[in-house]
Amino acid sequence: MDGFGWTAPNPLSCELETERLIVRAYRLGDVEDLFNAITESREGHLLPWMVWCKENHRTIESTTKYVCDQVLAMENPMTFNNVGVGIFEKGSGTLVGGTGVHDIRKETSSCETGYWLRKSAVGNGYALEACARVLSWALAPQGDGGLGLQRVRLYCSAENTRSAKLIGKLGITQEVRQRRDFFVEGLGATDRLGWGVLAEEWDCEKHCAIAAG
Repeated sequence: MDGFGWTAPNPLSCELETERLIVRAYRLGDVEDLFNAITESREGHLLPWMVWCKENHRTIESTTKYVCDQVLAMENPMTFNNVGVGIFEKGSGTLVGGTGVHDIRKETSSCETGYWLRKSAVGNGYALEACARVLSWALAPQGDGGLGLQRVRLYCSAENTRSAKLIGKLGITQEVRQRRDFFVEGLGATDRLGWGVLAEEWDCEKHCAIAAG
């Protein structure tokens, strides 16, 4: 009944580094930067794909609540199920987007991840770099600073060609194409694409897929 019975590391932390980025847990001081990043990017960029920003983050108070929720999520390993974290340029400290782990299933020791970039940061390869680093965080053993999960899932609409292309560059396995299973406002029911990667298929030191064979 309990399956893998995964439990979160205690204490929980997220302070990840790549060549150009810092991926870390949100702090209260990030509220204004996060609010501005979403506001400048909402129409025609985050929407219609990022449905969470349609009604949320319309006010600074809404973004403040979101950041507080993420801070609290990192403080209680016993109830840890999901958390959003920020993507920051290493040199400037500018918040360029967000990522995280979601829908953690303890019985299968698995989670989902996703990502978004502010409009002004697109075209630099930041999303790919951050997503690969988060996969390593999720799949690395807890003794090595990871979450110790054994599987990560990623999904997007087939109509979101930019996102599908990015996930394809990770070199992980596309597992499903669920026909007309992903509703997108303005487009209707679209196909849902799904990818999965297992811990033994991912190099958590090089942050890349392990080539088959």
